[in-house]
Amino acid sequence: MSGVRVIGTINFPSAEIAEAALGQMVEAFKAKQQEEGAIQYELFRSVENPAKVVLLEHWENRELYDKHWITQTEREGVPELEQEGMSATLEFYDHANYVIVDGIWEPKDESRRIRTIRWA
Repeated sequence: MSGVRVIGTINFPSAEIAEAALGQMVEAFKAKQQEEGAIQYELFRSVENPAKVVLLEHWENRELYDKHWITQTEREGVPELEQEGMSATLEFYDHANYVIVDGIWEPKDESRRIRTIRWA
């Protein structure tokens, strides 16, 4: 399975503020999990730092992620993640499954395999 993986990390000013925000986020996320192309849409809270929340998204493809983002920002506006005492990062990855080929991890989709260099 391929697609787009999004990892969002939000550092709230305090555990209490994170708790209040999570309550609101959980309800909104239930609908987002049902959107076309949403394979994974989950929130996680750090045990070591309860003010840190991580969002994991996995979308079927870039087009469906873009559709989700456009719909979300039209409906809710662009999220304000850089508020006082708060910081956030977003990471985007092309998601690909791997298999072992001749003792080396290679993309399962043969068209994504590199033919010029063999990393060993």
